[in-house]
Amino acid sequence: MSTTEYLVCDFCYRHCRLKDGGIGFCGVRERSGDTIFTHNYGGLVSSAIDPVEKKPLYHFLPGTNTLSIAMFGCNLTCTFCQNYAISQRAWEEGAQRTYYTAREVVQLAVDNRCPSISFTYSEPLVWQDYMVEVATFAKREGLKTIMVTNGTFSEESLIRISPYIDAFNIDIKGDEAFYRNYCGGSGHPVWNAIEHIAPSRAHLEITTMIMEGVHTREMISSIGRHLYSAGVQVWHLSRYFPRYQEQKRETSEHYLKEVVQEAQESMVPFIYPGNSSLDQNTYCPYCRTLLVRRSWVSLESIIDHSNCPVCGRHIYGTWS
Repeated sequence: MSTTEYLVCDFCYRHCRLKDGGIGFCGVRERSGDTIFTHNYGGLVSSAIDPVEKKPLYHFLPGTNTLSIAMFGCNLTCTFCQNYAISQRAWEEGAQRTYYTAREVVQLAVDNRCPSISFTYSEPLVWQDYMVEVATFAKREGLKTIMVTNGTFSEESLIRISPYIDAFNIDIKGDEAFYRNYCGGSGHPVWNAIEHIAPSRAHLEITTMIMEGVHTREMISSIGRHLYSAGVQVWHLSRYFPRYQEQKRETSEHYLKEVVQEAQESMVPFIYPGNSSLDQNTYCPYCRTLLVRRSWVSLESIIDHSNCPVCGRHIYGTWS
């Protein structure tokens, strides 16, 4: 029996203080005696072979497939959650799981000739112990690792996770009022994580889902300036579609185009529209040479060993 009244879970910025038998905000971290453990460890609620561009990552191993996996859980309560049935606490009990050891996940990636494993769909922060175990075995097999996350790291988890992840896609959901009103959280830890990761060895791309009538051009301009100041190179702006508790009308292509044009004023070098028919090709930011041509069904890369074939300038990314 524990003599400590509270133990602190350091998996995310919330630092939940748990009494014996207590469960964290995410619903999957529980205390028993002097131990905090993750429910249903290794129980995958989703797995798939995806194009890496779906994460979205446009500058990291383009044209390859990635093994995408998720355990249950999230530490935010976004009203527009796209994957609420495998992330939001009310659905935890009924989730269908298939259990894999870390070694089995890595073997699955090898068998399917995937050069990377992506921790995605739900929020990997709340099952980071499993993620780190899988990533450890993945490194031994020469595989790359990808974390798609809301970015609300604790300082401890950022230090713990960073050595094991090759590429991050982090959501910037909006300004602080947006986080408070729509996500039940805060953007401050997200910015802290971006400022830590952007200058590191890890690859980083940012995603913002654009909700027409909520994400104003002024908000996007402010986010863009902050991203540019942090050294971010790649920013995805994706159309919103009604999902979960949020039933605002879908974002129009016209409005997304306006927002993309506004974002381009930030000087972030590579900005892409998502969930859209707008141009998603990659161009050299220095001479405008077409480097990667993308369509719904194909991808053609023209870039040569991370350099523009015309002007020779370095292009951010991991291209092979």
